[in-house]
Amino acid sequence: MSRRLWKGWTHDQVIGVAQFGPLKMERGSIKFFVLMTLAERPLHGYGIIKAIGEMSGHVPSAGIIYPTLQMLEDQGCVSMRVEDHKKVYAITGEGRHFLEEHQDMVERLSSRVAQPRWSSLPGVGRRVGEIARTIFYNYSYLDDEKIQQIETILDETRRQIGEVIFARKRQG
Repeated sequence: MSRRLWKGWTHDQVIGVAQFGPLKMERGSIKFFVLMTLAERPLHGYGIIKAIGEMSGHVPSAGIIYPTLQMLEDQGCVSMRVEDHKKVYAITGEGRHFLEEHQDMVERLSSRVAQPRWSSLPGVGRRVGEIARTIFYNYSYLDDEKIQQIETILDETRRQIGEVIFARKRQG
């Protein structure tokens, strides 16, 4: 890869949050996560934020959740009641119908959420991040030859990791 092309890539494009950290939220997906969460049980706003964070690894802000809840309530997909001085939200029949109508999106988001995140392999994630930071933060020291050497090392490392992952367990 030429130095010019390498320079054109940004840190987030090559080693972004979506690849090595929490699930990156797609535009418009938050309403699906809210409805999917409320399909499990009614919750207050903080409970919804926490549940989505646990589900996706991405903790949405209150500034995103509460306007989304208001929009969903206006559309008839969510109802709200006050319980112990807290607003508790529940999915309505209309909300369940919305999820059914958009089953393909629900399935896509559910399958992405089911994928293991780096948090399930903290030592591996930390080390991959350290390698990426070393390369990107020291970009000014790289020339085409060094970039080629790094690519060769990474290719060999990937091959070795594949051997470890797919090696048959030794009998013994």
